[in-house]
Amino acid sequence: MGATAARLLGRRGDVDLVVADADPARAEAVAGEVGAEARAVDAQAALAPTIADADAVATCLPYRLNVTVMDACLEAETHYADLGGLFHATREQLDLDQRFREAGLSALVGIGSAPGITNLLARLGADRLESVDRIDLFNGSIVPGGGFAVPYAPDTILDEFTLPAMVFEDGELREVPAATGAIRYPFPWPLGDLEAVFTLHSELATLPQTIEGVRTVRWRLALPPVVADGFRLLVELGLASTQPVRVGEIETSPRDLLLAVLRRLPPTQAEEHEVTIVEVEGTSEGGHALFVGTASFEDAPEGTSAGAFGTALPITVATRWLAEGRVPAGVHPPEAGLEAEPFLRELAAEGVRLTVRVEGRLG
Repeated sequence: MGATAARLLGRRGDVDLVVADADPARAEAVAGEVGAEARAVDAQAALAPTIADADAVATCLPYRLNVTVMDACLEAETHYADLGGLFHATREQLDLDQRFREAGLSALVGIGSAPGITNLLARLGADRLESVDRIDLFNGSIVPGGGFAVPYAPDTILDEFTLPAMVFEDGELREVPAATGAIRYPFPWPLGDLEAVFTLHSELATLPQTIEGVRTVRWRLALPPVVADGFRLLVELGLASTQPVRVGEIETSPRDLLLAVLRRLPPTQAEEHEVTIVEVEGTSEGGHALFVGTASFEDAPEGTSAGAFGTALPITVATRWLAEGRVPAGVHPPEAGLEAEPFLRELAAEGVRLTVRVEGRLG
């Protein structure tokens, strides 16, 4: 995701770009592609000096490092954006709001495709209806003819398949077991019907508070079937466990070993298809109405998967908006810190296929 974000930003003549990574060779390879500066960095060490000359930072790291980078941004006096905090980290990040406000700095938490575009479509739908009762969010993807692959950070996927998910129903937030609540959802061609399940996600940390009057908010994920089945099997075998296991003279956890192996796999293929859909149900013109917003990422640059493009593009737009002072001070989810319609319009201009409709109006 970070490499794709760098390539997208590198297309612009109005951005001076620095690519920072714990692996200097990886940073230099991407920076060399886009004519940027490369820096070696340890996100868990003295990060602030590395970003002190930046107007804004696009954080494309495992979500557990988000708060660490936010602390560094406060020290370096620079604006911040990330790709999501998987609910619990997002809540922790929102607690930094007062510190960012006092520093006159802005932070956007969860500005990828999901979370990110999902939040903005939910806001757009709520703004177009008179009242909102239900928000359902879906993300589906397939890789035609593809085998098992890792579409994004493997530790995040393992968390989604093991940690309890959150749902907001009848005005109450509650935990449900990971990967439950399965339904067959009719995604548009070429995806078709896919099984979508509850997983822990950032949207549930904010939408119940930011969308006035909503009583139900649910997020479901539909990974390519071979990927979903593969991760279910790995979890069932106990390979997501963090309990140490001794093998001969070596002691490690199954999860650490599994992550090391998964990170050696090639990235998701460029011919991947991915679609994000948001349903907002409520009232309009005195009757029942349903807003449906859809984002697809078929127009990804050559060699880039749809998932990487859809996730990386929003954070590149967000960091430019942050650097231009277009986001208020404080820590915000996308639906509270961004103007949904102009932001989505800019994503469309960059290649995201967006469609919205309101149907019903049965008053």
